[in-house]
Amino acid sequence: MAKLTTPFDAAAIAPHPRPEVSTGGLSAAAERLAETRYQHVSDAMRAGRWWMVARGKAPQRVTRKGPLVDVTGADWTNSANHCAFEDALAAISTDGSLNLMLMLGFGNEFVCVDVDPLEKVSPEYLAEATKYREQLRERLNRTYSEVSLSGAGMHFIGIGQPLASGKNKTQHPEYKIDLLFRYGLVLTGDHREGTTEIADIAAEVRAIQTHMESGDGQPEAAALPSVDTLTPAHCDEARLISILSAERFKHGEAFRTGQNVNDWSGTFAALLNTAAEFCTDEQLVLRVLTRSKFVQMAEDKGGETRLAKVQRLWPSQWPKALERTEPTRRANQTTTALTKPLTLADLWDQSPFVQYMVQDRATSMIQENLIAGASAEDIAPLFRYLRPDRMNQLQDDLRRVSEEFAKMLTDARILVQNDADTEVMELNAFIAKKVRQERVVNPNARYEEYNRKFYIVKNYGGAARVFRNGFHDDSGAQDMWPSLGKFCEAFVNDRVLKWQLGGNELVPKLVPFANEWVLKTHRRFARQEMRFETTEREITVDTGERVLNLYQGWATTPVAGDWSAIRYLIHDILCSGVDEASEYLLNYLAHMVQKPHQLPGTAIILRSEEQGTGKSTFMALLRQLLGPRYCASTSDADHFVGTHNDRAMNKVLLHFEEAVAPNDRKIESRLKALITNETISYNPKGIAVIEARNFARVFMTSNAQQVAHLARHDRRMFVLDVSPRHANDPAFWGPFNAQYPQEIEAFMHALQTRDISGFRPAVMPHTDAKDVQKVESIVGTDRTLRMILEDGRLPPCSRFDGHSWDVRVSALTDFFIKYRFEVGGKTPQPAKVFKPITLARGFKRLTVGDAAKSYRVLTIPRLQEARRLFLEDQRIIAHDWGDDPDADWALD
Repeated sequence: MAKLTTPFDAAAIAPHPRPEVSTGGLSAAAERLAETRYQHVSDAMRAGRWWMVARGKAPQRVTRKGPLVDVTGADWTNSANHCAFEDALAAISTDGSLNLMLMLGFGNEFVCVDVDPLEKVSPEYLAEATKYREQLRERLNRTYSEVSLSGAGMHFIGIGQPLASGKNKTQHPEYKIDLLFRYGLVLTGDHREGTTEIADIAAEVRAIQTHMESGDGQPEAAALPSVDTLTPAHCDEARLISILSAERFKHGEAFRTGQNVNDWSGTFAALLNTAAEFCTDEQLVLRVLTRSKFVQMAEDKGGETRLAKVQRLWPSQWPKALERTEPTRRANQTTTALTKPLTLADLWDQSPFVQYMVQDRATSMIQENLIAGASAEDIAPLFRYLRPDRMNQLQDDLRRVSEEFAKMLTDARILVQNDADTEVMELNAFIAKKVRQERVVNPNARYEEYNRKFYIVKNYGGAARVFRNGFHDDSGAQDMWPSLGKFCEAFVNDRVLKWQLGGNELVPKLVPFANEWVLKTHRRFARQEMRFETTEREITVDTGERVLNLYQGWATTPVAGDWSAIRYLIHDILCSGVDEASEYLLNYLAHMVQKPHQLPGTAIILRSEEQGTGKSTFMALLRQLLGPRYCASTSDADHFVGTHNDRAMNKVLLHFEEAVAPNDRKIESRLKALITNETISYNPKGIAVIEARNFARVFMTSNAQQVAHLARHDRRMFVLDVSPRHANDPAFWGPFNAQYPQEIEAFMHALQTRDISGFRPAVMPHTDAKDVQKVESIVGTDRTLRMILEDGRLPPCSRFDGHSWDVRVSALTDFFIKYRFEVGGKTPQPAKVFKPITLARGFKRLTVGDAAKSYRVLTIPRLQEARRLFLEDQRIIAHDWGDDPDADWALD
C-alpha cells in the first residue's frame, strides 16, 4: 500500500478508476445507482434474473412496460416474480424508498452468512458470540461483504449449498447468526471489508452449519474449525482400542463384540467422534475401526457389508468428526502440559484429588467386572491402582454382598503380588485426564481468574449486579447480568473442586464456582462511575465506600510528531477548507480530551450527499483515539435516547449514524436533553432507573439532505457539509487509512497541548451547512411562507404601488386552497403566514374591474426584500432561492 507523502498532499494521489462493469443499457439515473451505491455488486451477482426490489423488507415485483417499470407486491419464492439487475435498478431510480433484493438459491448457488448486531445477543453468550464473529470475519474476508440495513450487522455473500436440500435458512439462536440458502436478501450496497468477488465459501458454510445444528450450545463450540486448521491429537493403537472398548463407554460393547447395534450409523458416528477426540491420525483410526468386531461382525443389511459402508462413508464422516471434536481437543491441549504419557508409577506422586478419583474409578471397574462374571486374573491388574486401605474397604463391602465375591478379591490380591508389570491403559489415560481436570477446577486459580474478569456493584438499579471487567473491543459495550442468580446460572457448568464430608471421609465434589465466588468475593463496590481526575481503579470516598472508577485513561499515548494527514482530513475535507470551522472542530476535540468532565452543550453534525467522503473514517479515528470503552455508535436512536438508553451511560462520545429522523419531535427533545443535561435518567432493561452524570459529546453523520431539526434560535448544533473531493476514491483513502494510525499519537499530543482557555463551545462560527439545515427544518406556517417565497407568485388581484405590494386576504385564502397549502390538515390564516414579511395590514380601497371597494389587505415588500426579512426572522444568514436576485413577485 502506498505511503502518504509528508506533508500530506491530496493532489499527489492519482485518481483510481473503478473496474469496468456492465450496466446493460441502463437509464442515466439507474446507471448512477449502478456506479455509485451498488458499484461493488459483482458481475457474478448482476448476471441473472434473480432480483426483486423491496419496500422496507417487503418484496416487490418489477415489470417493464417499455421504458417504464411497474412495481407491485409479490411472493419472493416464486421465480416468475424475479427480474434482471437492470430492471431492479430502473425501479429504484424512480422511487428512492425502494431497496435492492437479491434472491439466494433461485437459479444460482449464492448463500449469505447474515451476522446480526451484537446488541441482539444475550449477555451470557456475548463473549462467545464475539469470538465466533471474529472467526467468521477472518474466514469469510475474501468474499463480497456489506453492512446490513441495521447499520451494525454484516452480510457475507458467496457460493455454497445447504447440507440438507430444500433448506431456506439455518439459525444460531444464541449468537444471532443466520445462514441464508434460499432467501430474499435486501442489499444495501454499503460495501466494507473483503473483495467485490463472489468466493467459494462452501467449506466454511458446511462447518458453520454443522456447528449450528449440533445443538450443544457450549462456549467451546464457538470455534469454527476447518480440516486444515485442526488441533492435532496423538495416541498409540493400544490406547485407542482401550478407549473405544471401555466398559464405561456407551458404545464400548458394540466396538468389542459387534452385538446389540440397533442404530449402526449413529453408533459409527459416536465411535468416530470419540476416536477423533484422542487421535487425528486418520489411517490409525481407520485401521482400528475396520478391524473391530463392530465392523467385522455386525449384521449386513441391504447387500452391503459394513466394511464397504465404512469405506463409502469415511471421506465425508471423518472430516465432520474432526470438526465436531475440535473444541474438545483444543481445550485438552490448552490445559495439558504433560511431557510424557502417565503410568501407574506416576499415580502416587499426584494430588489427593487425582488419587481419590483414580481409585474410585478402579473400584467401580472391579465391581462391574465382578458382576459381568470376570475372573480373578481379569480384575487383578485393577487392584494395583488401590492402596491397601481401599482394598480392605472394598473387600469388606463386597463380603456383605457375596462371600464368592470376597474370595475372588482375595485371589486377585494374591495375583497382584506376583505381577509387577501389568497396567490398565484405560486407567493410565484416566490419570492424565484427572491431572488436566485438576488444573481447570483448582479453586485458588479460579478465584484469581474471576476477580480479574468480574466484579459486583452493590446497588445498581436497586440490587446487586455482576459486571464483566472491561468493555468490548468493537462495540464498547459492558456485560452486566440482571441479578446474582442469573450470573450463577450463566456459569453453572463452570465447576471447581471442593472437599466435602461423605460418611467418615472427605470426598471431592465438583461444584459451580460462580456461587462460591458470589458468596466470598471481596470485589464489591458501592457504585461505578467516571472519575476523570484520576486513573486509579478503586477509590475510597469520604463516606468510606469503595467506588469503581471506569476511567482508565485514553487509549492513545500522546507523542509529539507530525499529523498532517489527519489535519488535512479535518481542515480540507470535513471543514471544506474553512479556517474558522476547522479551528472550532479542533478546539471541540481538544475540549473532549482535556475536559471530559465538562459537558460542552453542543453537538457536531457531519453531512454529505455522497458516500465515501470520510465521515466514518473520522469517527473510527476518534474511536481509536479515545478507546472503545468511552464510545458508542448506533443507527437506531432508541439505543441512546429511547426507553432503554443505558448504552449511552458512561460514554464520552456517542455517534448517531443515519439514526435520527429529523421531524421526530420525541427523539428531538430527548436528543437535546442528551446534549445539554448534566445528569440523565438511564433505564437498563429489567431494572430500576439510574440517575447518572452525562459526559456525552454527540456526533451525527448522514447522507440525507436534512439530518436534524434545527430551530431558528438553535445553539446546540455545529453543522459541516463534508467536501466530496475524495468521495469513493480508493486511491486516496487506501493510503490515508494506512497513514493516520501512524499519526494518531501525535494528534493526541496536539489536542492535549492545545490552548483552549478562551474556547466557549456555545459560540460557534457560522456555516452554510447550518443555514441549509435550518431551511430544511422550517415547519408550520413558516414552511408555507417559504414555499411561496421560493415560487415567487401572488394572487392575480395583487397590486404594486411602485414600492410595495397590496395583497387581498380573501384572495390569499383562495390561493392557499387552490394550491393545497395546509398546516395541521387545515388551511392556514394568511395573516399568520405572512406575518414575518408584512409591512402593514388593514383595509384599503382597491379597484377591481370597474368597481372600487374596500378590502382587507396585507402590505408586503418586493420579493427580494421579503426573502431577506424571512431569513432574518429565521436567523438564517443566506439561502440560494434559485432564481435571478433582481426578480420580483409574479402574478399567478
